[in-house]
Amino acid sequence: MKPGCVWLYCALVMNLWIEKTLEDVFASSSHLRILASGEENIRLALRHYISEEKRRLETLESLYEEVKTVNESEFGELEIRSVYENPLNAFRLIRRFTTTWKEVWKFASDLAAFRDFESAMDTIHDFIPNDDDIEGSKLSLLRLQMTYNLSIKDLLEGQVAGRQSLPLSQREAFETALIGLDIGEPDAALEWLEKVRSHDVPPLVSSAETFDAMAAAYAMKGDYLKAIDSIREVIAHDSNNLDHLRRILPLLTDKRPKPDSERERVQSTYRSLCRQGAFDTNSSYWAQDSEHLSCYLQRSKLTPFLRFKVEPIISGSPGVRLIHDFLNDKESLRLKSSSVHLISRAKVGTTLESYVSNMRVGKIAWLDDQSPDPLILRISRRISDVTGLNTTHPTGEKLQTSNYGMGGHYEPHYDHDHNRYNYRKDKLPPDIASNGDRIATFMIYLNDVEAGGATVFPRLNLWTRPVKNAAIFWYNYKQSGDLDPDTLHAGCPVLLGEKWVANKWIREYGQEFHRRCGLTQDGS
Repeated sequence: MKPGCVWLYCALVMNLWIEKTLEDVFASSSHLRILASGEENIRLALRHYISEEKRRLETLESLYEEVKTVNESEFGELEIRSVYENPLNAFRLIRRFTTTWKEVWKFASDLAAFRDFESAMDTIHDFIPNDDDIEGSKLSLLRLQMTYNLSIKDLLEGQVAGRQSLPLSQREAFETALIGLDIGEPDAALEWLEKVRSHDVPPLVSSAETFDAMAAAYAMKGDYLKAIDSIREVIAHDSNNLDHLRRILPLLTDKRPKPDSERERVQSTYRSLCRQGAFDTNSSYWAQDSEHLSCYLQRSKLTPFLRFKVEPIISGSPGVRLIHDFLNDKESLRLKSSSVHLISRAKVGTTLESYVSNMRVGKIAWLDDQSPDPLILRISRRISDVTGLNTTHPTGEKLQTSNYGMGGHYEPHYDHDHNRYNYRKDKLPPDIASNGDRIATFMIYLNDVEAGGATVFPRLNLWTRPVKNAAIFWYNYKQSGDLDPDTLHAGCPVLLGEKWVANKWIREYGQEFHRRCGLTQDGS
């Protein structure tokens, strides 16, 4: 085949490959696991390709050795989990598929020898990361550092919460700092940029680039004197390039919005609770006023001799309770296995209008009570048994399973829809008009998380750590019918490992005889 035809063919295959990939691979540890497993097959196919393609051996050999060195360091004895459960390794895995492996395609020249490599790529084509994935993984890395106060020095040296991996390069740290600017976190950006200035010899990022970003961060903070000083440094290092002035000058004249003090307070409490939940290994939960409460056995109404181990965490509204051993290991594994091939990027918003947002980074699947697997209906009935509520569809929603991978999280939010709608009947979406709002939440932890991933309630000063097979339950509405503002909650970022949960939301209509109204208007 003529070289020109070969190049055209490879370009077309590469375009098709990119077009048919899934979105947001970084958001799911399950998809990262498939990607990490497939990478080893690709490496072996590439080895064969190199042996056949002597004309481009030097370039391909270099690329192969680069990936081989990283693989052997990260995988150990083919330990795939060490890649997708470590945020630094997961970040580099995504980066390799958006840089190094694309380079391989550029140097492909003989379709006969390339067939094995192409076949190996095809086995994971749905999970190949794109540019959005690499940006998302940088944001996840920044989020982990900010939430858990991780040492940037340790990250640059490849350490995450005591786990060692390959170090971050100066360029990777610089790109992470730029994400801080993109999301309006100048303090975080400056912290990374200071480390960039003192990292790596010879430098991979020019002084002009670094001071350019620092000028933007200071301007964003409103520290205009330091912004101007940084601009002077840029000009001193790169007097021929004035593009930075065009970027910085608008920031110097922009009026900064006033900070939302309530939001900042909630965010501060949220991050503090996340840190406690990640590093306090003495308990599965913590709440300010839970010392005087004790656990009890609750008799099952459906299964003879079954007792639920219930531990109240908060007395009164919203009645947060921890139910130990709600599932067994086989049931948790079956839920995860049933969901792996169904999960897609989680969205936020309403049933009428939902959208992908960095507020929630993870992937979800919906499992119907009427599905062929009888376990789903059995779990729904068990939830009804322990809560005393009607979980029959549509009063009980489908079971939602969620998988959170690298830095996966869900920022502080409410499960009810009250604040999202004008409560006129003709304005409500059909599901709320017919079945009411979500009055209660039942969340099941399907695995233990090595570090991070706690569920926190900022207004209650409460966190619970994911404990495999356990569940937590709370009411989103008081018995008076008023929503409970204390149910604001969040899922902390996953620092190490992965997180699987299953949620069952229970709506208000159909609960008239299961949860009666309180005797007073402000009753809980």
